[in-house]
Amino acid sequence: MREPKPKWRDVPVELRKQVEEIMGSSIRTATQVFGGYGPSATFRIFLEDGRTLFAKGAGLGSVPENWRVLPTEETVYREVAAISSICPRYFGSVKVEGWHLLLLEDLKNTKKVPPWTEELALQAIRDIASFHARGHSDNGKVKSMEKSGFADNWLNIKNRSDERNAFLGLFRERRDEAEAWLDANMNSLVQFEAGLLRPDQPWGFIHSDIRSDNLRFRGGTTVLFDWALACSGPFMFDVGFFFPSIEGEGGPRAERLLPEYKRVMASHGIEFPAFSERSVAVAAAGYFATRAGKPPIPQLPRLRSIQRLQLGPALRWTSNLLGLPQPPLINFNEMVSLR
Repeated sequence: MREPKPKWRDVPVELRKQVEEIMGSSIRTATQVFGGYGPSATFRIFLEDGRTLFAKGAGLGSVPENWRVLPTEETVYREVAAISSICPRYFGSVKVEGWHLLLLEDLKNTKKVPPWTEELALQAIRDIASFHARGHSDNGKVKSMEKSGFADNWLNIKNRSDERNAFLGLFRERRDEAEAWLDANMNSLVQFEAGLLRPDQPWGFIHSDIRSDNLRFRGGTTVLFDWALACSGPFMFDVGFFFPSIEGEGGPRAERLLPEYKRVMASHGIEFPAFSERSVAVAAAGYFATRAGKPPIPQLPRLRSIQRLQLGPALRWTSNLLGLPQPPLINFNEMVSLR
């Protein structure tokens, strides 16, 4: 099932004229582009001079969240120098009442993942590390990451029966085993999760939403897009929340990728305290644990399946780092919503 997105015929004539003025060419046609998991406005525009470009933003049918984060993404493309070597080219933006689109380089001919290879995963991690090392100077151009929603999920499972039941319900006939695992390890999970945003670790400008659908490979280098959630946060967050996505899609595990990330960062004089990787692993597992078992969201119909895909690897990595027994092993990605 695909997300409900506005069609090109919905786009006002005035907005199309603004695109033509910026690009210096008439528009021949345009098509919807599907990717990501939300109802944002996304188009591939074909110009009469043979060029193509990608337009994304908010328009007819977009949810309030699309409108809320779009100004951040535009600011990032306009003002943040740290992303220059890892992002698509930005041409400008167009606006009329009810519409706001960013005009970007079209990445249609670049390489997508999955499938992942170890080489591609390591390249992505190296490029992210190099981008992080440049991110100190742009740290003040975006807001700081908030604790709520990232560093309190296991705490919510501990304190709220509905959150607890949504997580345990994922295990179906192995619920009793999962409940025993949860009760035995809850205090450790809550403790490490609370350290996610500790200030005594490397911080800087981060993407905060790195997944395979937000990146491509072009000429052997990584291109990151969808910067709407960019913020100032712990560098370890970007890779720690990315690792379960790679593993869930058949790529290498965090244990193979994290040393390479730390090696590149160390070459730039950036070292990480031991707690940072434990905290981010636990926080990532908690984030998906409080979401994967909840009912589908009509305007984001694929989101729960993606969260389930990442939950298993996140729980495995967390247990491995903390020296905990592994929770019951099930394939969350094959499940359908229980409600």
